[in-house]
Amino acid sequence: MSGKSLRARLPRIGLLGRFSLLSLLVTLLLGVALAATLESQIHKRAIHDSASSAQLVARFGIQPQLSPAALKDGLSPEAVSALDELLGAGLAGGTILEIEVQNRQGKVIYSNRHDQIGKAHVHQAFSDALLGRTSAQVVDEMDERPSPEKVVETHAPLRLDRSGAPDGVFEIYTRYAPVAAAIKSDTRRLYLILGIGLLLLYGALYRIVAGASRRLRRQADENQRQARHDSLTGLPNRAWFYDQTEELLADRRGGRSGAVMIMDLDRFKEVNDTLGHHAGDLLLQAAATRIRRAVRDSDVVSRLGGDEFAVVLPGSSRESAVEVATRVRETLLESFSVSGATVDIEASIGIALFPEHAGDVSTLLQRADIAMYKAKESHAGHVFYSEELDHGSPSQLSLVGELRRAIERDELVLHYQPKAALGSGEVTHVEALVRWQRPEHGLVPPNEFIPLAEHTGLIKQLSSHVLDAALRQLRGWLDSGIDLCVAVNLSARNLLEADLPDQIAELLLARRVPADKLILEITESTIMADPARAMSVLTRLSEMGIRLSIDDFGVGYSSLSYLKQLPVDEIKIDRSFVAQMDDDEDDAFIVRSTIDLGRNLGLNVVAEGVETEAVWEELSELGCDYAQGWFLGRPMPAADLAEWLFTYGARAREAS
Repeated sequence: MSGKSLRARLPRIGLLGRFSLLSLLVTLLLGVALAATLESQIHKRAIHDSASSAQLVARFGIQPQLSPAALKDGLSPEAVSALDELLGAGLAGGTILEIEVQNRQGKVIYSNRHDQIGKAHVHQAFSDALLGRTSAQVVDEMDERPSPEKVVETHAPLRLDRSGAPDGVFEIYTRYAPVAAAIKSDTRRLYLILGIGLLLLYGALYRIVAGASRRLRRQADENQRQARHDSLTGLPNRAWFYDQTEELLADRRGGRSGAVMIMDLDRFKEVNDTLGHHAGDLLLQAAATRIRRAVRDSDVVSRLGGDEFAVVLPGSSRESAVEVATRVRETLLESFSVSGATVDIEASIGIALFPEHAGDVSTLLQRADIAMYKAKESHAGHVFYSEELDHGSPSQLSLVGELRRAIERDELVLHYQPKAALGSGEVTHVEALVRWQRPEHGLVPPNEFIPLAEHTGLIKQLSSHVLDAALRQLRGWLDSGIDLCVAVNLSARNLLEADLPDQIAELLLARRVPADKLILEITESTIMADPARAMSVLTRLSEMGIRLSIDDFGVGYSSLSYLKQLPVDEIKIDRSFVAQMDDDEDDAFIVRSTIDLGRNLGLNVVAEGVETEAVWEELSELGCDYAQGWFLGRPMPAADLAEWLFTYGARAREAS
């Protein structure tokens, strides 16, 4: 068996198990180290105590009987006998085996073993004792004679005068067995106390860490759940939805079919704006509950964001998908009671079938999204995807994947067209216009890929990319001393995103750009596609300090009363009226009327498509505020704009 297969067979040890083993090992090592240290201390203390006891006998029993003369000349037989008699009771059956008294020359003047009297014993321990140091050690011989048992050999200084240098040395041998017994008893008690203490310590640490581990595990589980679920409704979120769709496609090997439904709640913004965000949240929670009850047990409901929900229908046919969509719409048609008010909403549902409509996740979701917007536009309730909804040729459809990769690879570039004040000629604004630097095809104009992005759901990703790039470039200009505002175009789908203001706020914060430096341009038709929702989103953007502009004004169908209600700052007269106004009286009348309308509503008026000096001068006479067009400057890369601004400024100063 290989090492790799062996590791695969072994059970994995969790974090708590690894800590338990590691902390147990550390505790054992700590216990061994402490035990060894304390045992050594016990041993030393026991030897020291034994030596001290022997010294007491010598100093108080023998030392008073000695004199300087006795140390010099030796003891008389009578004195030896007297000391034998004095020590006899203490030595008999005691722990002291032998006592010797040596003078400074090492000569033994007394020993309870009389055969040692008169001999000289000089060694290191003797020399240390003459220097005033007491030593004790365990040996198995006495005076170089083998001993039948281990003994404690002690050398201690002998002082007849306590204040002077040692006059001699006591050499004392005591039994080691009682000392060993005491050491063993103390060590056993030490091990018991140490073991209990370390066990309690380990238990306390284990309990603390086990509790922390449980809390961390619960927190990790909760974090994972929150990362995959919507905090408001408790439904799986967008990331989890994508995973489920991936699993659906994986079942293709078994020949299984399936469907994906994407739905948007109609009139939800009216509820949010009228009753407040809290009421909107309550409505979303109630709607999520109803949708869950309306689908099958095998279906999975997710909230993608805002008021957009999705359902994965594993093993579903076209007929069963219709049944589910019908039940969902019917259950949502029943009135909701929110914050004391009765609320009615509907759902627009787009359906894409697998593998009929797509064989990969991105395309499947994209086509369900296309069908959903068609359902919303046509008020059809639910719509299945079809190729006709893409409004494009096969060659255009093949661009979808390329366009998505182009966004990811940063192949989209921005050109900037200057906008000048007609009164002073000062350039204070630029409009960001996106171009696709398509490999092997060159620069692709926006009219060839923007509609494709709008119909395939890529417009959100594309708009976010353009906004971020424009704000990043604007920050660079501001840092270099070029004071400009930048205008960026939004599509109808952008205005249908409830979280659009939050997305833009994050980009402004990330790029450190003041909100009043950003102008968002929206066409009339974009606003009229869903006026209530557009009004809500535009109001939030305006409250953030972002300036709003109605682009291509005059070609849509917005009423003047609705225009008056919109929180916009300017209107842009469409180029179709401006370009020929010097030759066409009808165009000139429309432009003049629009300028008067803007002035009466307190709005700035911008004329786009100015291509001649004559048109420029006529607009100035009519009181138009700003103009842009090829006469002033064509769209150009950011690197060229700085040089153009310098040249334009120099010409303006010369002209003045």
